[in-house]
Amino acid sequence: MTHTMRTLLIALLVCFCTSVFAASDLPSDSVYQVGGTWVTADNQSIQLESLAGKPQVIALIYTGCSNSCPVIVESMKRVEKQVPIAMRSKIGFVLISLTPDTDYPKTLKNFAVKKELNQNWKLLRGNNALVRALSNALNGRYKVIKEDDVAHSNSVTLLNSQGQIQLQANGTLTGIKPIMDAVDKEYLSNTAAASDNKIIYTR
Repeated sequence: MTHTMRTLLIALLVCFCTSVFAASDLPSDSVYQVGGTWVTADNQSIQLESLAGKPQVIALIYTGCSNSCPVIVESMKRVEKQVPIAMRSKIGFVLISLTPDTDYPKTLKNFAVKKELNQNWKLLRGNNALVRALSNALNGRYKVIKEDDVAHSNSVTLLNSQGQIQLQANGTLTGIKPIMDAVDKEYLSNTAAASDNKIIYTR
């Protein structure tokens, strides 16, 4: 075995071990336990558990949707606006594509630009099995009627820094209010602990 091959194998082993250990540190009810490799709108591969470390507001949508999905995105943008600009990096926003066979990274990128989504947002594409597993973990339901036509739940989920479900709400402009109130409590009051970015609510 050449030195170059040996170095490459060691590097791959280190990456594998790091990802395994990261996932094993998560609570058993973390949705990040779904794992898998996902592709961003910038065509970069990431592990789902890399989202851990700060609260995330997450929803499943698809770019070809002309009804509920645009409303879901707008409702999530309302949540983001609740957070003071100086603290917006402390919370993330994630959109998972329900149609990975047609929502390519470039498609997701164009969608992000069109919707004026900033660097605090991640648009992710996984394979169909991963999307189904994550949807189940988020208590979501969807059915592909035909290409670019999906019947799906329109819920938005607030996860804590470990990927545990804290709150779920309807993704309409009025239905999103419980999550808006929760984020308002976390980032606009002095009662929340800022050290670990965790949010605790009564479900």
